[in-house]
Amino acid sequence: MEGISRAVTFYDINCQYNKHFRARVDASQFLEMTQDLTIIPGIGLWHVHGHQDSCYVRYASNFIDGIGQIDGEIMETLWARLNLISPAARAMSSPHRQECLDYQMNDSNFCKMIRMKRTLCRKYKLAMNGITESGKAFDRLDEAAPAHLKTEWSARERRAQSSRLNDPEAMDEYEINIKKAPSRKEIELRLLEEGSARNAAPSRRSVATWISTGLAIEEAQIALLIEVRRMGKRSTETQRLDIARQRDRLQGQMDGFTQSALTHLGEGFDADDDPDDLNVDILDDLNDDPADFSKTSDAWTNSPELTVIPLPSNLGVDRCRHCMAEDLIPLEMSLREGQANDTLHNLRIHLCNKAVLFRTAVRQAKSQALKTRAWSQVTSVQQAVSLHASIYTKTRKQMMKLEPGQDQLQKFKPLLREQLKISTAVGDPNARGQRNESLAWFWSVEVDLGGPDQSWNEEFYRVHWLRAKALRDRWKEEMTLVQLEMDWTCHYFSWRATQWGDRMRESLEKRLPGHACYSGRQSQMYSLLAQDAQAAFQDLQSVSIETGDE
Repeated sequence: MEGISRAVTFYDINCQYNKHFRARVDASQFLEMTQDLTIIPGIGLWHVHGHQDSCYVRYASNFIDGIGQIDGEIMETLWARLNLISPAARAMSSPHRQECLDYQMNDSNFCKMIRMKRTLCRKYKLAMNGITESGKAFDRLDEAAPAHLKTEWSARERRAQSSRLNDPEAMDEYEINIKKAPSRKEIELRLLEEGSARNAAPSRRSVATWISTGLAIEEAQIALLIEVRRMGKRSTETQRLDIARQRDRLQGQMDGFTQSALTHLGEGFDADDDPDDLNVDILDDLNDDPADFSKTSDAWTNSPELTVIPLPSNLGVDRCRHCMAEDLIPLEMSLREGQANDTLHNLRIHLCNKAVLFRTAVRQAKSQALKTRAWSQVTSVQQAVSLHASIYTKTRKQMMKLEPGQDQLQKFKPLLREQLKISTAVGDPNARGQRNESLAWFWSVEVDLGGPDQSWNEEFYRVHWLRAKALRDRWKEEMTLVQLEMDWTCHYFSWRATQWGDRMRESLEKRLPGHACYSGRQSQMYSLLAQDAQAAFQDLQSVSIETGDE
């Protein structure tokens, strides 16, 4: 490690492993590491998505300066090579298996070496294309951003990168930093802690989790309802199979929830109850025929997405009092508030993403292919908007059944279809002709920002700008690294040719013709590899320069 002052390590759980890594090395009698060596921890892209959301910007290679485009997965990339011999290796003895694996990996390494020219040429072309595409995306964002904001964002980016070693949370600059209202999980945790503190009865200890599970089931019902509606009656066999599997899984969850209801509500909670089907107002831009939806839903007997589950809001206040479960009403009301806060927060996020897509992708598309790609992204975001809007509408309807207070009525207002459209006030706050436009009420529900008209759009634009800049910088670094790898490859082949040439001369002096012939052949092979690689790299770079000049 002499002469190396900076190293990047990738490990599946580096977010935890790196915390005490240097202390473990210092305490070991077999390991040593210079104090001047700076180690930047990273997590491979294949594993980081299985971590907490915060680990992505803190440890993903996309946000580490100087490493180019790298996935951070090393050992996993070799498994495909070993899969070729794995069936035969199962029946081998341990020594035979070890020799077979060594031979396979040596052959893999040799193939990588002789194909290095082709690999680097492909990486060079990918880097050129990545620089072009990421540069265009960043330029579109950069041109629309005010100069004073770009200066501020750049300064915050530099502070985050310089502080990431001592404080990984500094990298949260690449995330949306918005303080939102209490979520359903936070409220559930508070209710469970309060229940434990007052030594609640056994039938009431896990009631908050039980109600929260019911809310999650309702959300799954709404998502399945929307998917069935979009599918319509002209569906494929694969689509119908997927819906059937989702219904079967949902029915299992509902059966478990209903069984638990006996503990919290008693055996007579549904003695004379004949509830109607689940009623959900789906807010979207679809122009489907309602008859198609009803026919598709009737195809499954007792569709679980239409079944009403025994929540206090579905039973009603009077029935809860009759079942001696009146104390469940304020618990569900609290969790419903958290659910409404979650859905409104997600709704704001997706609407802002939609506004940014319109501003940077749809309006800037110059070809039919780019327009199609941009509109497909908008459609995906719009589906998420429809889901969260429908969940909020259902949540508010259930809250009305629980006799809410005046403060809750003022805070959680009805959500109208026209409020889900992207107005100029979100997409471009400084555009003309919008002095009489204002954002919908849900943009300012318990959000810790100076003003909803500017702050939400500015916060989302900042994140898009920073991430687009990071992507462009990584591709530029990748191009630099590929060019260096080209030089290293040519130098390595030339060095190996010289090394084998010296061995050939030593063998001739010692009168070892066999050794001399083998050394000469190796020297010639590496010499040809060096010449071939150098010619290919020069041709590729000259073509790229000519293309750039045009």
